[in-house]
Amino acid sequence: MKKNILMCPPKFFGIEYEINSWMHTENDVNQDVATKQWDDLYNIYSQKLSWNVNLIEPIKGLPDMVFATDCCLIKDGKILLSNFRYPERQAETQYFEKWLHANGFTNTQHAQNRFEGGGDNLVCGDKILAGHGFRSDEAAADEMREYFGCEVVSLKIVDPDFYHLDTSLAVLSDDTVAYYPGAIDEESRERLKKAIPNLIEATHEEAKGFGLNAVSDGRTIITSNESESLLQKYRDAGFEVEGTSILEFRKSGGGVKCLTLSLD
Repeated sequence: MKKNILMCPPKFFGIEYEINSWMHTENDVNQDVATKQWDDLYNIYSQKLSWNVNLIEPIKGLPDMVFATDCCLIKDGKILLSNFRYPERQAETQYFEKWLHANGFTNTQHAQNRFEGGGDNLVCGDKILAGHGFRSDEAAADEMREYFGCEVVSLKIVDPDFYHLDTSLAVLSDDTVAYYPGAIDEESRERLKKAIPNLIEATHEEAKGFGLNAVSDGRTIITSNESESLLQKYRDAGFEVEGTSILEFRKSGGGVKCLTLSLD
């Protein structure tokens, strides 16, 4: 399936503040390397997979705008816009909203609770897997149930290294999810097992390589190439895999999924 996605070039990407455990202002981003890694991902999407890749203009002073998935959640033509926890990111929402409206995505609503879009919330078939604990509020799950009118599976994140749900959980198809169990609490693990028929477990070491921060069209998984053992688990489950380096973006706690907003 050819997907329709949105990306933001890394022109102003850098570590200008610290709002997660990966970010350290003294750990400078190599702009040339980051640009090449972003370009490589763009080329996988646009050339290898022939997906439709849209671009939004980056804004100076918003270094994390490159992580486009965090701006909103889209399901069934409805868009819930993010209400970022940290002031450093809050201005991003208005620019993404402007782009969405200009490109025909006008059925939007602003989240009332703290809610960080596709960073904490992943559509899996007719369900939404909703993370909370570090960035999004638990009450955002109820807001999504009302707005999208679907089942929302609430998952509590307990490991600060995996502050967004999409750093420790990947939706691979409508019935298959890969995740690192240690990122969420025991009750959440039980809820996930009841909600999703097929679960692939990753180790802590595999998760640290950001291979769970992945994009999938149900057949091909695009993700970090840092952990070959995790990529092999994906292949063993019947998926094709496109691995690519994203280590400059990991310095800011981001990866392939973070850089990619699905518009479908």
